[in-house]
Amino acid sequence: MADNLTIIACVVASLVVFLSWGIPLFFKEYFPYWSLQAQRTAKPTVTTKSYKGRTALVTGAGGAYGSRAAKIFAEREAETLILIDLVDLQPLKKEIEEDAVAKGRKPPTILVWQVNMMSYTECQALGKKASELKSLDHVLMTAGILSFARRLSPDGWETSVHVNFIANALLALLFLPYLKSSPGNPNPPVLTFVTTFGIYPSSFTMGVPKTGSYLKKMSTNKDGLEQGHQYGRSKALLLYFTRELAERVTAAAKAKGITKVTINSGDPGSAWTGLTNPNKEKLIPRLIMNLGARDPQIGAIALVNAASAADSGHGQIMMDFTTAPYPPFMNRKSGRNAQKQVWQEIREVLEDRAPETKAVFDMLDAQ
Repeated sequence: MADNLTIIACVVASLVVFLSWGIPLFFKEYFPYWSLQAQRTAKPTVTTKSYKGRTALVTGAGGAYGSRAAKIFAEREAETLILIDLVDLQPLKKEIEEDAVAKGRKPPTILVWQVNMMSYTECQALGKKASELKSLDHVLMTAGILSFARRLSPDGWETSVHVNFIANALLALLFLPYLKSSPGNPNPPVLTFVTTFGIYPSSFTMGVPKTGSYLKKMSTNKDGLEQGHQYGRSKALLLYFTRELAERVTAAAKAKGITKVTINSGDPGSAWTGLTNPNKEKLIPRLIMNLGARDPQIGAIALVNAASAADSGHGQIMMDFTTAPYPPFMNRKSGRNAQKQVWQEIREVLEDRAPETKAVFDMLDAQ
C-alpha cells in the first residue's frame, strides 16, 4: 500500500512539474501565443505625422501588406514612392495618384520597378536604379512567397529559400550603400525586413548539419512537415541575416565611419491575405491563424512604423507598441554559431552570383 502511495505521489509530482514548467517552456520555445493574442486586439496608428520630402521604397508592393504600406506613405506626403513587385503595379500607381488628387494633395513621384526575385540579374538592376536616387529614407522589404509544395528556382534553390532569404538579402545589400536620409528627416534611414511568428514552430527543423552547407540543407527539404514549415524556416534564415547585418552595420559605423543606418525587422502579425488564404483549407493552420488574424491594414501600419523607427529600433524586432525578443533558439550559443554560418554562406553565394556585393561585404568587415 505504501509503495502504491509513493508511486501515485511521484506521478502527481511529475504531472505538476510538467504542467507548471514543461508546458510553459514548450510554448516559449515553439508557439508564442501571447504575441498572437496581443496582436489580434492591438490597434496601432501611424506614428510619423509626415513623410514630406522623403523617399520610401516598398518591395512586394502588389501584396496585401506592401500595397497598403505604400498607400500609407503616400497619404503622409512622401515625396518619392518606389513600388517594386513581379506584377504590373501601374494600376496601384494610378490608384494612389487619383486618391491624392481627390483629397486635394499633390501626388508623390511614383516609380514602378518590376523584378523577378529569383533572377540575380533583375535584382542587380534594381541596385543600379537605387544608386540614382537623391535620398532613400525608408526601405520596407515585404516581398515573399508561401509555397506548400517543394519547387526549385532556376538557380537550384527551393523557392522559399531563394525568394524569402537569398533575394531579400541580395536586395538589402544592393540598397544599403544608397540609404540616405533626406534633409527633412531627423532620423537615420531605415531598412526593414518582415518576420513572422512561424519561425518558432519551424525551429523543430532548423538544426545545423555537422558538416556541409546549412543553406543547402534548408533547401533540400522534403514535401510534408519540412515544406509545411518552409516559410518559417526561410524567414528564420532571414532573421539570422538581419541580426548579423545590424551588428555589422553598427561595428562598421564605429570603425569606418560609414553612414548610420537602422536595420530592423517588423512583425505584422497574421492576416488572411492572398498569401495565407490556402491555409483556410487546413484545420491546424486555420485554427492557429484565427488566434491572431486581423485586418491587413493593421499589419501594414505596424510595418510602416517599423520602417520609420528611430535608431533605438536598430537590430530589434518591432511589434505594434513594443519590441519582441528573438526566438530562444537564436539566442543560444548554437544559434549564434548558426548566424555566423548563415552570414558566411550567403556571402559566398552572393559574391559568386552578384559580384558587386563583395564591396558591401568588405565594407561590413570591421576588423
